[in-house]
Amino acid sequence: MPEKFPSPAGWTPPGAQFRSSGNVSRTVAGTLTGLLITPVGIALAARGAAGTRQWTILGDFADRVGSTIQILLAAALFLVVAALAAYSPAGTIVAGLVWGVLPGIIHFIFPDDTFRLIGDLPLSDEMHVALYQWLQTGFPLIVGILLVGAGAAATFRRR
Repeated sequence: MPEKFPSPAGWTPPGAQFRSSGNVSRTVAGTLTGLLITPVGIALAARGAAGTRQWTILGDFADRVGSTIQILLAAALFLVVAALAAYSPAGTIVAGLVWGVLPGIIHFIFPDDTFRLIGDLPLSDEMHVALYQWLQTGFPLIVGILLVGAGAAATFRRR
């Protein structure tokens, strides 16, 4: 249907120069959220995995409920970061690269150095062991690749 009154060439509505799509603030907020939530999920997953290892050692005396809850909370946090791709794909991609892919690759190339670096973190000895063993299994790399994939899928879906 043709317009009754076509706009003159080069005309824009008043205030159009101040209108933005909000992509920059959305990207920054999404990236910061992903960078903050992902390490909490990693810590919970590592701690829960260390707790499940005690099941085989201590049997019925192990804290099965606590470790299971930690693993479920970690999975929920990773789900939140993956779902964050619907809001800001860059946030999910950056979180996956920073907290998963890069540490995983660095560990495979320099395993002794990653053990030393984890030991330098201001954490308890139990948490040092839990983080190193979780890194040693390759799960940060797997989780990182999945988060990068979720962000990439959201990016391609938008186009």
